[in-house]
Amino acid sequence: MIEYEIIPLGEILKKEYEQQKIEDAFKKFSCCRETDLEDFLTHRAIPYEKTNYGKTHLFIDSRALSDGQFNILAYFTIAQNSLDISCLSPKRKRKVLGEYPGRDRLNSVPTYLIGQLGRCDQCPKEDLNGLQILNECYHAISLAARVVGGNLIVLECREHMFDKFYNNQGFKKLYDELNDEGLFTLYKKINFNEYWNN
Repeated sequence: MIEYEIIPLGEILKKEYEQQKIEDAFKKFSCCRETDLEDFLTHRAIPYEKTNYGKTHLFIDSRALSDGQFNILAYFTIAQNSLDISCLSPKRKRKVLGEYPGRDRLNSVPTYLIGQLGRCDQCPKEDLNGLQILNECYHAISLAARVVGGNLIVLECREHMFDKFYNNQGFKKLYDELNDEGLFTLYKKINFNEYWNN
């Protein structure tokens, strides 16, 4: 197992590291299966962080970090989101929201959004698997949920990632159809108590 630290991008930007050094590390991150992950890290992660729109958390190789190098093994980005549920039937709303107060009259609900989540091609899944990354993401979201509440997580993914990974992790399709970008919107309700009790 590889040793890693999870460091919020905002903390790295506040320290003495040059932004160019961080950007160079981002350019070395590769994910041939999901090039959107590469593009986000290279072009949008820092602007998102600076505008406080979303928070990116980096899995950094601990040994490389002790030498002042950023070797990014994986990352995830989380944000707040407002989920449009206006076109859901009352039955579907019950399934998605459960006993949410005023559920049937709502057109939208607050959620936590997993905007990006992925591992670098150079990091074998035997060293860091998808479930580990997802659990670290849950832990980060749980810190916000402890303060403001909420238990609904949403994300968008391609069909093969739903079949291969997210379906096995308890995510369900919000709609049966793909959106305009060819992605499924998925949701999952999380009981964060297990994260608060650790």
